[in-house]
Amino acid sequence: MKYRFLTFTELESILNTEHISAQDYAIKREAFITGQSENEIQTELDRRISITRDGIIKGLSEKQISRSGLTQAGAVTYAQASRGMIQDQLLRRSIAYSLAINEVNACGGRVVAFPTAGSSGIVPGAIWAWWDTRRNPAEARSGGISSYEIAVPQKINPPYDEPLRGAFLVSSLAGVLAAQTATLAGSEGGCQAECGVAGAMAAAALTFLEGLSLKECFSAAALSLKNSLGLACDPVAGLVEVPCVKRNAFTAMNAITAADITLAGIQSVIPFDEVVWAMKQIGDALPSIIKENSTGGLAVTPTGLAFKAKLEET
Repeated sequence: MKYRFLTFTELESILNTEHISAQDYAIKREAFITGQSENEIQTELDRRISITRDGIIKGLSEKQISRSGLTQAGAVTYAQASRGMIQDQLLRRSIAYSLAINEVNACGGRVVAFPTAGSSGIVPGAIWAWWDTRRNPAEARSGGISSYEIAVPQKINPPYDEPLRGAFLVSSLAGVLAAQTATLAGSEGGCQAECGVAGAMAAAALTFLEGLSLKECFSAAALSLKNSLGLACDPVAGLVEVPCVKRNAFTAMNAITAADITLAGIQSVIPFDEVVWAMKQIGDALPSIIKENSTGGLAVTPTGLAFKAKLEET
């Protein structure tokens, strides 16, 4: 079996030749690369999924306030809001969950990089929001159409259901393609390579959960990534907090939109492989000041510089 691929076309060819699902292929590929058994990979996968669930619970049950002061319990504030424009529980959960995980990261908690720490809330936030709204009866009953509040979700212990595992595995293949063709580093390609790719991964996962084909999953990924092209990486004071934390919530919503458009039968005109190529081209052309070194963009606004000066004093 071929374990290296550079394009979705190559991946699809491997799956068709081997008569294997994308999620099974992802497990076999990881086992081959690491030298571990497939059972060991499944166990590690469940461990990482569990960490993401713990991050949501922690971020929504404990106010996350960072040492810098740039993160101020936004997830708890949003989850406990008594008003808002969005009433749909899937959308509200995706916002709250994505914020929660990334605030835990900003405050030194444990997260899983998806594909980086700065974008760690997008993929699991969107997947768990879908799961709790569509497939988890206990959580689905915790909020109604007239309710704005998002309850702290319950702990779910592994082993996890195959569809949930599959969503994380399919998302990982989208990340692998982006990494091998372009980059996942904000310092190299801007935030389009971090949050942008995470949005593509989340869109693929959500489309998979809705039962669409792998080709449609990657079309959704293309739609999501197209709408993050050119995204600057300009963290205030060099910290992965502003604009990173809230950007996780915005990108999760972008991924849901891409999946929903795909469900309606709308495909991306530009295929995923070419969108990734475009991302690399744009990343190479971006000025260095908006590639994670905090010398441009939001980082050098008067407020951004004031925060930096304050932190340097303390």
